[in-house]
Order: sequence, then C-alpha cells, then structure tokens
Amino acid sequence: MWASVPEAGDERVVYRTYGMVAADSSAPEMLYASTVIEPGDVHGECFMTRGHFHTDPLRGEWMLTLRGSGSLVLRDRDGKAWTESMGTGSVHMIDGRHAHRVANTGDEPLVFVVTWLADCGHDYETILREGFGLVVRR
Repeated sequence: MWASVPEAGDERVVYRTYGMVAADSSAPEMLYASTVIEPGDVHGECFMTRGHFHTDPLRGEWMLTLRGSGSLVLRDRDGKAWTESMGTGSVHMIDGRHAHRVANTGDEPLVFVVTWLADCGHDYETILREGFGLVVRR
C-alpha cells in the first residue's frame, strides 16, 4: 500500500493505492492497482493523486471507476489540460503521451482500478516542475 498526505503538518490521508510491484520494470508485464481517494480539499483544490507522464509514450493505461465521482485530469506535452468525468462504471483509456491524475469531486471515497505495462516508465518531475495548468474544485 502507498498513502499520500496533502502537505507538511496535515495528517489527513488523501489517497491509498494497493497493487503490484513489477519484478522487472523493463519487461512488458501487465500490472494493476486500486486506488481510494478520500473526499476533501487543500486550499479549495480537490484531493487528487500525483500526476505523471509515462516515459514511453506508446504505453497507455486503462482505468475503471468502481465507486464515487471524480475527474480524470489529462495534459499533453504542450501544456493543454482537460478533464473527463468519472463515475461508477466509467472506463477511461489514457493515451501514453498524456500526463494524468485523478481528483475526487464528490462527498464519498472515489475508488478506481488501473492497469498498465510495467515498462511504461513514470515521469513525476515534469508535473512537479510545470503543474497541470488547471485546478479541480467541487
């Protein structure tokens, strides 16, 4: 399990992720995880996952929403950002060229499952440096 807190000194858990760790991240092994994002916000911005690009743009990701409501936030390399609405049963194909993160826009936990190939690579640094260019509020 991996858990995230909103900022230093804030003890609230924003989200928890449960899933696989690849034995060999250079092999195209199919991985999966479930994530639970709690309802809440930090300075008016909805709780959300860390955003990232895949280092291999040919490796996308699939997502299935199990419970709750939220926004899948996407961004291309040029900085254009947009959202897709998430609700129970919604399925999303995330293009490997797009950064992505998920925000809980509802009043209950948002639960979803993702699958991806282990050799996709993860670039969190670009988003830390550049952001997504939009804020998700309720």
